[in-house]
Amino acid sequence: MIGSALLLTLNLSLRLASPAWAGSTPRAYVVGLHVPGLLGDAPEKAADALTKALDATGKVDALDPLETGKVIAGREALILDGYALGPGEKRLAEGRVLYDRAEPDQAIPVLQDAAKQLADGLAVSTDVRALQETLMLIGVSYVGLGDEASARDAFRRSAILDPSRELDAVNYPPSVVSLFNDVRASVAKATPAKLYVSASMDAEVFIDGKSHGAVADGAIAMVPGIHYVLVRAANGASHFETVTLAPGGSAKVDALLAERSVGVAEADATARSRQTRELYTAVGQYATGGLVVFGGLLPSGQVALQLYSPASGNFSKILTGDAGDDPVGAIVDLAPALAGYVTDAGDIRSDRVSAQVAALDVSENDVLAGLLYDPPKASTSVVVERHGPKWYVWAGIGAGVAGGAAAVTAVAVGGGNNGPNTGTGGTVTFGPIP
Repeated sequence: MIGSALLLTLNLSLRLASPAWAGSTPRAYVVGLHVPGLLGDAPEKAADALTKALDATGKVDALDPLETGKVIAGREALILDGYALGPGEKRLAEGRVLYDRAEPDQAIPVLQDAAKQLADGLAVSTDVRALQETLMLIGVSYVGLGDEASARDAFRRSAILDPSRELDAVNYPPSVVSLFNDVRASVAKATPAKLYVSASMDAEVFIDGKSHGAVADGAIAMVPGIHYVLVRAANGASHFETVTLAPGGSAKVDALLAERSVGVAEADATARSRQTRELYTAVGQYATGGLVVFGGLLPSGQVALQLYSPASGNFSKILTGDAGDDPVGAIVDLAPALAGYVTDAGDIRSDRVSAQVAALDVSENDVLAGLLYDPPKASTSVVVERHGPKWYVWAGIGAGVAGGAAAVTAVAVGGGNNGPNTGTGGTVTFGPIP
């Protein structure tokens, strides 16, 4: 027993992130607004105002960005990769199906589109594996068509991303392995080029997905060809540039790092709508057990507010209004109507579902960028040895509270080291602790 005031709460079923254990009111995750010109603490205040307005309706239990951050903690990189690379990976899957059907001539345009989208995604992600796979499949498709010159171009781009890569003869025919090895050797023999990188603040340099450490004086030796340069500060402010280096040549990237963001917004509304869809689909994949709320300023000058349901994969209809001289206030005014779109079960009403997604500027949500790039420090966890499932004890942010005094919360995770989650487990809260 810990102290004289022991509080013991035992829940024999694993607490899932769903409205069921939080109460009967559906959850709504607030992750900031896409409104330009919000400076200082204005983005946080805007998110707080929206959270309070949704809560006041009594129809949803709105979680502010800090609480939402706890739900997605540890999955930030997965969200960014899913958002940035998701469209390209879908096109890669389509192209692979066409290739498997022995239709390389139809597969190549789809794969080329996938390669472009995946390369663009490196403005956010540092995972080049899907791009490498796409380029290899383009090259193999050209080999099948007897177009060796085009195959070499695709293999060269792949080899530049990873000059040390060797093909597995089990997965590639001898003709492809031979051609790729010849291209890789020519890439390695080319006179190295020099890349100089400067930044307006301390930042890390990623080239073709690989970290080259902090920005520093001096040249980075590179193989000639196309390279993808991402310069990113710890808070998420970033600069992305595609650089083509000639043999023996040099280039310089001057990164002006200002506001943090989750990417560069497309110019037209259709592309912005696609970006918004991909972003919040990725967020929703890990913000489970509730609805994701998002909104901001549209290219038309109006404001918009919308819901995404991870459970059904549906988006709600877009609520719009005149921005006036207070776009944040105009968005907050839409909150009661948006809450009315939610069913008691925590999904979007069937008559309020829409295929349209608001065309927001993904570069303008400082709160969401902070959650994904510079999240609150994770709680310290201690594993308590016991028979059966492991029990994790949290202190700090994840601590329970009993009577205003700190408590320690342990959560059992079924399965332990011996097998998959069986669905069993529980929580025990001890406190207050003297």
